[in-house]
Amino acid sequence: MLWADGGSPASSTDPDDARADAVGACQAFRRVPELSTVFSDFKNTSQSRYERVEAAAALAQSAAALDDRYEDLDKALQNVRQHVVTYNVKGAEAKSAHEKVRSLCAPYGD
Repeated sequence: MLWADGGSPASSTDPDDARADAVGACQAFRRVPELSTVFSDFKNTSQSRYERVEAAAALAQSAAALDDRYEDLDKALQNVRQHVVTYNVKGAEAKSAHEKVRSLCAPYGD
Protein backbone atom coordinates (compact mmCIF):
# COMPACT_ATOMS: atom_id res chain seq x y z
CA MET A 1 0.00 0.00 0.00
CA LEU A 2 1.29 3.40 -0.92
CA TRP A 3 -0.74 5.19 1.71
CA ALA A 4 -1.02 3.39 5.03
CA ASP A 5 -3.74 5.72 6.31
CA GLY A 6 -5.94 4.99 3.28
CA GLY A 7 -6.30 8.71 2.58
CA SER A 8 -5.82 10.47 -0.67
CA PRO A 9 -2.25 11.31 -1.71
CA ALA A 10 -3.41 14.89 -2.11
CA SER A 11 -4.33 15.04 1.58
CA SER A 12 -0.72 14.90 2.72
CA THR A 13 0.19 17.46 5.35
CA ASP A 14 3.89 17.45 4.45
CA PRO A 15 4.60 20.96 3.11
CA ASP A 16 7.27 19.58 0.79
CA ASP A 17 5.24 16.71 -0.72
CA ALA A 18 5.53 17.36 -4.45
CA ARG A 19 3.46 14.30 -5.34
CA ALA A 20 0.57 15.55 -3.21
CA ASP A 21 0.67 18.84 -5.13
CA ALA A 22 0.71 17.00 -8.46
CA VAL A 23 -2.19 14.78 -7.43
CA GLY A 24 -4.10 17.82 -6.19
CA ALA A 25 -3.49 19.59 -9.49
CA CYS A 26 -4.86 16.62 -11.38
CA GLN A 27 -7.86 16.28 -9.08
CA ALA A 28 -8.74 19.93 -9.65
CA PHE A 29 -8.20 19.65 -13.39
CA ARG A 30 -10.46 16.60 -13.70
CA ARG A 31 -13.32 18.95 -12.90
CA VAL A 32 -12.41 21.30 -15.75
CA PRO A 33 -14.53 20.63 -18.83
CA GLU A 34 -13.25 20.93 -22.38
CA LEU A 35 -11.63 24.34 -22.70
CA SER A 36 -14.16 25.44 -25.29
CA THR A 37 -16.84 25.23 -22.58
CA VAL A 38 -14.94 26.80 -19.68
CA PHE A 39 -16.71 30.10 -20.21
CA SER A 40 -20.48 29.92 -20.09
CA ASP A 41 -23.39 32.31 -19.93
CA PHE A 42 -23.40 31.88 -16.17
CA LYS A 43 -20.85 34.07 -14.42
CA ASN A 44 -20.48 31.81 -11.35
CA THR A 45 -19.94 28.72 -13.48
CA SER A 46 -17.31 30.45 -15.60
CA GLN A 47 -15.57 31.82 -12.51
CA SER A 48 -15.50 28.43 -10.82
CA ARG A 49 -14.05 26.71 -13.89
CA TYR A 50 -11.48 29.47 -14.36
CA GLU A 51 -10.42 29.21 -10.71
CA ARG A 52 -9.97 25.43 -11.04
CA VAL A 53 -7.58 25.97 -13.94
CA GLU A 54 -5.68 28.55 -11.91
CA ALA A 55 -5.53 26.26 -8.86
CA ALA A 56 -4.38 23.27 -10.88
CA ALA A 57 -1.68 25.35 -12.56
CA ALA A 58 -0.47 26.71 -9.21
CA LEU A 59 -0.29 23.24 -7.65
CA ALA A 60 1.57 21.85 -10.66
CA GLN A 61 4.02 24.73 -10.44
CA SER A 62 4.57 23.97 -6.76
CA ALA A 63 5.12 20.27 -7.50
CA ALA A 64 7.68 21.06 -10.20
CA ALA A 65 9.51 23.48 -7.93
CA LEU A 66 9.92 20.69 -5.38
CA ASP A 67 10.62 17.84 -7.80
CA ASP A 68 11.63 18.14 -11.45
CA ARG A 69 9.74 14.93 -12.30
CA TYR A 70 6.64 17.13 -12.40
CA GLU A 71 8.00 19.66 -14.91
CA ASP A 72 6.02 18.20 -17.82
CA LEU A 73 2.78 18.45 -15.82
CA ASP A 74 3.64 22.01 -14.84
CA LYS A 75 4.41 23.04 -18.43
CA ALA A 76 1.23 21.43 -19.71
CA LEU A 77 -0.93 23.13 -17.10
CA GLN A 78 0.76 26.49 -17.64
CA ASN A 79 -0.07 26.08 -21.35
CA VAL A 80 -3.74 25.37 -20.52
CA ARG A 81 -3.77 28.32 -18.13
CA GLN A 82 -2.41 30.57 -20.89
CA HIS A 83 -5.17 29.41 -23.22
CA VAL A 84 -7.79 30.25 -20.61
CA VAL A 85 -6.47 33.65 -19.54
CA THR A 86 -6.22 34.73 -23.17
CA TYR A 87 -9.65 33.29 -24.02
CA ASN A 88 -8.00 31.08 -26.64
CA VAL A 89 -10.16 28.11 -25.69
CA LYS A 90 -11.45 26.90 -29.05
CA GLY A 91 -9.80 24.92 -31.77
CA ALA A 92 -7.35 22.08 -32.14
CA GLU A 93 -4.53 23.71 -30.18
CA ALA A 94 -6.68 24.26 -27.09
CA LYS A 95 -8.14 20.77 -27.34
CA SER A 96 -4.65 19.29 -27.63
CA ALA A 97 -3.48 21.26 -24.57
CA HIS A 98 -6.43 19.94 -22.54
CA GLU A 99 -5.81 16.35 -23.64
CA LYS A 100 -2.09 16.59 -22.81
CA VAL A 101 -2.92 17.43 -19.20
CA ARG A 102 -5.49 14.64 -19.05
CA SER A 103 -2.86 12.21 -20.31
CA LEU A 104 -0.24 13.38 -17.82
CA CYS A 105 -2.77 13.10 -15.01
CA ALA A 106 -3.89 9.59 -15.92
CA PRO A 107 -1.35 7.86 -13.64
CA TYR A 108 -2.79 9.70 -10.64
CA GLY A 109 -6.18 7.96 -10.90
CA ASP A 110 -9.50 9.38 -9.86
